[in-house]
Amino acid sequence: MNKSTRFTVTVALIVALGGFLMGFDASVISGVVGFIEPEFGLTKIQLGWSVASLTLTATLAMMVAGPLSDRLGRRPVLKIAAALFALSAIASAVAPNFLTLVIARMLGGFGVGAALIIAPMYIAEIAPAHLRGRMVSFNQLNIVIGISVAFFSNYLILKLGQSDMAWTQSMRFLEWNWRWMLGVETLPALLYF
Repeated sequence: MNKSTRFTVTVALIVALGGFLMGFDASVISGVVGFIEPEFGLTKIQLGWSVASLTLTATLAMMVAGPLSDRLGRRPVLKIAAALFALSAIASAVAPNFLTLVIARMLGGFGVGAALIIAPMYIAEIAPAHLRGRMVSFNQLNIVIGISVAFFSNYLILKLGQSDMAWTQSMRFLEWNWRWMLGVETLPALLYF
């Protein structure tokens, strides 16, 4: 593999982190629902809305992201998506009420929709023809990895909350477990940016 191809593969792997964030963001809520329902006193419809709200705005973002990336460029739109992922993670984690949580999740949905459309498009545009299929599949692989990591990070946060370690107690993993589950996405979002 020559130097130019190595660089292109590296860029494709970085861009494919958008798929990881998309998978993580869509799945992390599964560990949260059991905690937000009693905390906010949610009805089943509200609980469903807290999960589905991300998909609604992701759908809107998918319709807008392509034309927006034609105007601004692929990289700027992916940077906006990364910022939306980070902002959504922080706002979700500190949400004082149900409405704030849903708005934060909807904000993340815009990042999900943009990353879902623009990341594979960008990878396909920069990839040499003989590697294009393999490189675009990095994004799909990262979606699955993101889904898996969300489940494992939720599990780890629950286990840390039950531990006797002083640092986990000082960071209130037991009381704020769902907040940590949502907030941990900030780290890969900042890395993606």
